[in-house]
Amino acid sequence: MATILSRMTDVYDFVISLLTDIISMIVANQLVFVPVLLAIFGGIVIFVIGLVRKLGIRGISSAGGRRRGRRR
Repeated sequence: MATILSRMTDVYDFVISLLTDIISMIVANQLVFVPVLLAIFGGIVIFVIGLVRKLGIRGISSAGGRRRGRRR
C-alpha cells in the first residue's frame, strides 16, 4: 500500500512539473499567450451563456420578449 501511495505521489509530482513547464512556456511566448487567453475567455463566456440558458433567465429584447413568427 505504501508503494502505491509513493508511486501516485511520483506521478502527481511529474504531472505538476509538466503543467508548470507548459504554463511557463505559454507565458514566455506572446504568440501563444494571446490565443490561449482568448480561448480561455471564450470558454468562460460560453459556459456562462449555457448556465444562464439552463437557469431559464431571459434577456430583454426590443420585441418585448416575443419572437416574430415566420412570414408566409
